[in-house]
Amino acid sequence: MELANELEMQRDAPGSCEAEAHALLALASLKGVGYWTLFKLKRDGISARSILERSDGAEVARTLMQHGAKIGASGTDWAGASKRAVERANRLIDETEKKGIRIIFPDSPTYPKSLLTLDDPPAWLFVRGEASVLSAPSLTAVGTRKPSSDGEWLSRFVGMNLADWKVPTVSGLANGMDQDVHDFSIRMGVPTIAVLGTGIQTEYPKGSDRLADMIVREGGAIVTEYLPNDSYSGENFVRRNRLQAALGRVLIPIEWSPKSGTAHTINYAAALGRPIAGLRVTDWPDDRVMLPQKSHSNSRVFTIPREQSRFFEFVQKALAEPLRTREIQPDLI
Repeated sequence: MELANELEMQRDAPGSCEAEAHALLALASLKGVGYWTLFKLKRDGISARSILERSDGAEVARTLMQHGAKIGASGTDWAGASKRAVERANRLIDETEKKGIRIIFPDSPTYPKSLLTLDDPPAWLFVRGEASVLSAPSLTAVGTRKPSSDGEWLSRFVGMNLADWKVPTVSGLANGMDQDVHDFSIRMGVPTIAVLGTGIQTEYPKGSDRLADMIVREGGAIVTEYLPNDSYSGENFVRRNRLQAALGRVLIPIEWSPKSGTAHTINYAAALGRPIAGLRVTDWPDDRVMLPQKSHSNSRVFTIPREQSRFFEFVQKALAEPLRTREIQPDLI
């Protein structure tokens, strides 16, 4: 118990979420322990602190390996290894706190309840910026990294409406339309939320740090469930898209292809019952913009500019609808 007592003395009162955050980062610093191991531990009701408090290194190794960790099971100096892990976590916490990054858990008042509509809500979130904006009624707008000229026009059209909807936006910081959504949000004076498919300290795409800094400076937030220095992967981005769909009260896919990341976000939104407002220009063929059959009964495709008034009213109505969430499960700390 000496290690746990040291952790508590260094970082707030016993039983605090902050102590669990430090324990989480301590375990994450162990070679062979990554996001999925920690997520599976949380899913099974095993807190990071409870792992650090154990004295039997072989037992710790077995538990971690049962949850996907790639570590050795024998000869473990757990007392020394865990102490060094806590020291590494303390250094990382000091580093992230200077950048305004913090960790929130599902039982935190700033954890967005909209994520509890997911079958597998994040067991934690790393947040930089204004955490309260995550819980405001917002709209998600996403699209292709390589828009056509028509897509760029639709992106500007959506962006110009943001000043009148007056709600935060959600997108993914990717090149192309996602960055356009963030840029227009800032221009129109509304907060914007960037949901990452990487760790919060990983710059992806390259050159996006300037926009991320501006998002935070203008009252928005950067958010991710991945560990601070996690790199990108196709799986991470697909999984990230469920958070984009869940955070918004309505989804506006601006331009996309059937096998794109935006298509994944559309499918997540359909499964969650979020209204979807697809967009097309007048001379696009009908089959260019197809929504999933399981979409919200109120979802539809709007031809712009012919149906611009109906589109605007559709989004306003969707933003005003109450959000149905599941019962909050207490977080083990």
